[in-house]
Amino acid sequence: MSEEEKPVRIIKKYPNRRLYDTESSQYITLTEVRQLVIDETPFIVVEKKSNEDITRSILLQIILEQESESNPLFSNDNLQRFIRYYGSAPHQGFSEFIGQSLQFFHDQQMGLGKAFEGITGQNPMSVWADMTKKNMDAWGQMMGISNAEDENNKSS
Repeated sequence: MSEEEKPVRIIKKYPNRRLYDTESSQYITLTEVRQLVIDETPFIVVEKKSNEDITRSILLQIILEQESESNPLFSNDNLQRFIRYYGSAPHQGFSEFIGQSLQFFHDQQMGLGKAFEGITGQNPMSVWADMTKKNMDAWGQMMGISNAEDENNKSS
């Protein structure tokens, strides 16, 4: 079965607000639904009683949780701009523009990642993480701060 032919996973939302994954036969959290999005697993969320599709509502809850964390994606100004477009004449054009822009950004990121991996033979995220660790270690040495992990390795 190809990537495009993945069956759509059904998540049921019960009146007690719990989410039930019918494929794994277990309750799941919004964090796990977020992981389905990240993994590009097709799914829908339906209200158990009415069978109404509430996927959009669940996705908005995930965005709200993410935006409430320390490093939000949207500034207050951008959120206010989004709100202003609801009910306005250019609403549809704005929606299409945002969708196309996000798709373009995603495609560019994937292309750059593949190009980098093709050149270096390494995953760009692991290279970035390694560079970050080396930079932190170098800063620590410059500041006279030793890495606790290094200290543990020396004492072994």
